Amino acid sequence: MSEQANKETLQLAAYLELPAFLVIVSSSIEVYHQETMGYLLGIKGENKFLVRYAIPFQTVERGFAHATIDIDRVGRINEILKELSAGLELIGDFHSHTQFGDSMATVIPSNADLMSSMPGKLNLICAVNQKKRKSKWQENARKNLVGTVGAYHIEIGGYYVAEAGINEKYQRVLIKCPALTGLDKK
Repeated sequence: MSEQANKETLQLAAYLELPAFLVIVSSSIEVYHQETMGYLLGIKGENKFLVRYAIPFQTVERGFAHATIDIDRVGRINEILKELSAGLELIGDFHSHTQFGDSMATVIPSNADLMSSMPGKLNLICAVNQKKRKSKWQENARKNLVGTVGAYHIEIGGYYVAEAGINEKYQRVLIKCPALTGLDKK
């Protein structure tokens, strides 16, 4: 098997540190019924991402089905990150999907998500729905991080695309947060 073929079959995993997790969830709940988005800072390995921090965009133009960023403001953020990131790198982005009426939010990327994905970077989706019952934080069968907080049921899923585009296939990324779920016993 070629090295390229082997890389394509490797399962990607993202490890969320507690500060990143807290920002992703709180910024997604803060604007419930609208989308939020932001950057992920951390370290990228060959098939793993360590997400140390999440930085939400405060001035994003929000709507129910989308969120857009002012490109000039992103440029300012990127300049700050270059100077202050202390060895961390921009490893991806996050955004939220929210419940609308009876339509449940999912962590499946939309065509618009795939078109705007940062190629070669981690992309996280935080799906926020109304809680039906309380549940502890865990990895579900799809290897997404799920649990409840307040009145909300949260599911965080991830994906990776080599190139942005509507016809591009995406690779699912396993999501882990040892601070919430504990360490793997394997």
